Order: sequence, then structure tokens, then C-alpha cells
Amino acid sequence: MKKVLKAIAMLFVVAAIVFAAGCAGKTGNMGDEAQENETQGNNDQLQPVNPEIPANVTNNTTEANEIVEKGQVVTEADSGKTISLKKGENFTVILREDPSAGYLWKLNLSSGLSILDDEYIEGLNPENLTGVPGIHLWVIEATAPGSQEVNGIYRRSWENITGTEEKFTLNVEVE
Repeated sequence: MKKVLKAIAMLFVVAAIVFAAGCAGKTGNMGDEAQENETQGNNDQLQPVNPEIPANVTNNTTEANEIVEKGQVVTEADSGKTISLKKGENFTVILREDPSAGYLWKLNLSSGLSILDDEYIEGLNPENLTGVPGIHLWVIEATAPGSQEVNGIYRRSWENITGTEEKFTLNVEVE
């Protein structure tokens, strides 16, 4: 059952990102941009992308374009990978979250990283239902050179840690 829920959640995140990119796409020739964003060489190394999420992703008042900044975008699928940044650059972590069921991500960052923005965006909810899962975005700045790390655990705060919780890890090499 957990595998099915994970698969559905990942599909939700991918669909939201694809939907957002399609709705906010620029007109004109995008061939050069597509080539710039292709990963070359080491598949564990992520390349910078510049996502655009429409301001009205949900029926709430969140202005998503104010949150997502230029830089690398990291999702649950990137857990365990390494990204490289220069000191002062930002990256965005996007993880699916269902706070109405009590499940929240708790992130811990090494001392050379700093959270600039922390925002939850409710998923699409055309029928105004209660308890619709969404995504959680963190904009993080690299503030010190060296090997840094982001660790996250997805759990209900009132439940004991069992070791079966979902975890997220990202290694950040800062120049």
C-alpha cells in the first residue's frame, strides 16, 4: 500500500511540475533552452533549471512565482544525489506533503546552508475538498563553502520514529 501511495504522490508532483511548465511556458524558440538543461556526463550531478509555477496553482492566495527562484530544483526523486553551487547561490527543494493527515517534512540543514523561504502550496482542489495534499517548497541558500547536507524525514510529529519513515538526503558541494 505504501508503494502505491508513493507512486501516486510522485505522479502528483511530476504532473504538477509538468502542468506548471506548460501553463507558464514562454512563446518562441525554446530549442536552445532545452539543450542547456540536458544532463551530460555524471547522472548524479543535477543541472540548473528555471521552473515557472503559475501564481494560481491552488484556490488559496499563495503567489508561487514569488517563492521559486532561479537555481537548481530538487525533488524526492533526487534524494541521495549531489548538487554543486557557488557560495551565495540558491536552490529549491520541492517535496510532496499532506499536512491534513498529519504528515510533514522536517528538514535539517548543515551550518553552511540557510532557508530563505519555506512555503506549503495546496494541490489543485476544484471541488473545495478538505485535506487535499500539496507540495512544500524550501528556497535554500549556500552560505559557506564545503560539503553541506540537507536531511529530511516525513512523519507525524506525535508518532514515535520507527525507522520506516520516508527520508530525503541531498549532498551540496559549495565552492
